[in-house]
Amino acid sequence: MPEVEAILSMGCGAGVQTMAELFEEKPIFPALNTTFIGMPEKEGLWLEMCGACGDCFLDRTGGICPVVRCAKGLLNGPCGGTRKGGKCEIDPEKDCAWVLIYRRLEKQGRLDLMRKYYEPKNYRAVKRPGKIEALEA
Repeated sequence: MPEVEAILSMGCGAGVQTMAELFEEKPIFPALNTTFIGMPEKEGLWLEMCGACGDCFLDRTGGICPVVRCAKGLLNGPCGGTRKGGKCEIDPEKDCAWVLIYRRLEKQGRLDLMRKYYEPKNYRAVKRPGKIEALEA
């Protein structure tokens, strides 16, 4: 890359930082700002699906993230304010995440997972920066 003056990265923040490590002599410019991990709902509209919290519940919630999809981030079923038609009390335009989770688990024959209790997340106890170390085989 000796012929380039700078690098434009269209990756997330981790992508920009990886490029900066690889090409220390070159300025790296981010071409976007990662604000969430989402999926397209329709053209021009993306919905957040994952908060990269590091404590994944998707195996217990039918692949629907309650941390992100529930307005209150509840891990143990819907709050008492679920509206008629399965809508969220915070945003009546939005489906209640726990109604969606219930319906998905019902289709999978795994409603027993709704009876389990999970401790609330402790959002204050986060070690920064994070670190992952591979175990040697």
